Amino acid sequence: MKRIDAVIAETLVEPRPYQRRIVGNVIDMFLGQYVNKAGEVECAVDSVMIESPTGSGKTIMALILAKTLQTQFPDLVVGWVAMRRNLLRQVEIENVAKRVNVANFHPTSMFEHRPEALLKARQDGKKILLIVDEAQHDAASSCAHLHNLVKPDFVLGMTATPFRTDSMKLCFSKVIKDAGIHQLIQDGYLSEYHHFTIPDWNPKTIAEFYAAEPERWGKSLFYFLTTDACWELHHRFRNMGISSDVVVGSTTHSYREGQLAAFRAGETQCLINCMVLTEGFDEPSLATAWVRDSGRGPTMQMAGRVFRKHSDLSHKQVVQSRGTRWPMIKTAMPSEQYLWQSDEWRALRINPQLDEINNNARMAIAMTNVTMPKWLVDKRTKSRLRRQRRFQ
Repeated sequence: MKRIDAVIAETLVEPRPYQRRIVGNVIDMFLGQYVNKAGEVECAVDSVMIESPTGSGKTIMALILAKTLQTQFPDLVVGWVAMRRNLLRQVEIENVAKRVNVANFHPTSMFEHRPEALLKARQDGKKILLIVDEAQHDAASSCAHLHNLVKPDFVLGMTATPFRTDSMKLCFSKVIKDAGIHQLIQDGYLSEYHHFTIPDWNPKTIAEFYAAEPERWGKSLFYFLTTDACWELHHRFRNMGISSDVVVGSTTHSYREGQLAAFRAGETQCLINCMVLTEGFDEPSLATAWVRDSGRGPTMQMAGRVFRKHSDLSHKQVVQSRGTRWPMIKTAMPSEQYLWQSDEWRALRINPQLDEINNNARMAIAMTNVTMPKWLVDKRTKSRLRRQRRFQ
């Protein structure tokens, strides 16, 4: 831990307790110094995956880890692999902004055919740390190509959702899980949320629900299975006078950045997409995630965008339909839960207002003076006298 603390002291990072634990454990695993729960020192491993929720600070953890390893191996070359180029730009900015300043740092697209800087490091005999952002893609052929080409000494995977819908498995020697999304909400690192269940998931239904209470939902992010559904919702919103935009994978980087900038500035109230905004989209002012019907992994990716805390929002919101295979409440319990029934929202848990009314009623009853009927008092007195005579 002393090595980690020395590195952190030179940065602008204020680590959370679980982040320090995770970084320390990974470094010990790489160096063969990890002591397991049985008190045994385990052999060194060359690959570790960090499984941690969206918003838990995986990028900072990986940067601090890389910088700490460079104190052990000064010539260590770091390759940061991601599927989307905006993720690579974000980590470059973070490395400088937080003054971590990882040296020999090379952000690399997963689809890079020949990462020259990493190949040169391999030829020069330098040690290489390959960091795979969104490690659920690590089993993809493009990522496997990079592994075979670069032959890294250490591999660090990071993901909030280590699940794939195909039969491919993720292969890491060790997996670290420290704090889940529910725990991070309870500890105050992520925002509390309210969960809403609507009858169906289609553009018409969703447009009607949003238009009925735009103040409740606020800035929203919508997910659909097809781009046709995205455009249908966009057209419905436009006819209702609601500002929205559709984000698709075919748009250029500059155009998409303009869309996201308009959303951050409040010029656009709603963003609609399929799965483009499940990775690397971090906007604390987002109030509601409208999550299409899906399984565990995609649901956690989509809903995970909304849990970052914002000073103006006391809670965030997740909306799903009854037909989803994985309600978000299976992963993290909401502070309040609502179901649309008989044309109104029905609370499925006691909300704070009802809880306060209940407590006030109980206090009023407890403080009420009650006069017992005379016949009952006389009867209790006679019974007490009979018991006393019996034991005299």
